[in-house]
Amino acid sequence: MDIGQSLFDAWFDFARPTIAPYRNAAGAIVDAAVDVPRFDHDDAGRPAGLLVEPGEQLGQADRARLQVDAIGATVATVLHAWRADDGSVVRRAWYTKNPQATIDACLGQAAHHLQIGAVPGYRPNLGGFVRFRGADWQLTELLGAGGGRALGDDDGRALIGA
Repeated sequence: MDIGQSLFDAWFDFARPTIAPYRNAAGAIVDAAVDVPRFDHDDAGRPAGLLVEPGEQLGQADRARLQVDAIGATVATVLHAWRADDGSVVRRAWYTKNPQATIDACLGQAAHHLQIGAVPGYRPNLGGFVRFRGADWQLTELLGAGGGRALGDDDGRALIGA
């Protein structure tokens, strides 16, 4: 579930049409080659997660997509954690009938992505959050997937439709 370099290529397709800067494990700013994901670090060399940015011009965005049929579940709770601008970790959960599209939508957001995963079925709603592996994941409002489709809501209903 942690987004790391060791298994990233086995689970995700990644594309970016330009070279792009990031901080390596030594804290130095270096450039990633075309189509190479950037696992960013802070000044001290601590991991900050998979860096996804929109790019300077249209069409230059980082694009990470889960490989087709990697999950195998049709009803799932998707868990996504990223580092906020203030350095805090944000954990969100979505109920979905299309885990692939939900994960792709999460990774389509500009952020430092730390964790992404799908748990088969809907985890129990414990008052606006779900618990998984000892952490609380806030159930969120709608996550747009383009074309006016919504993938989940705070009440634990999966919403897939036009």
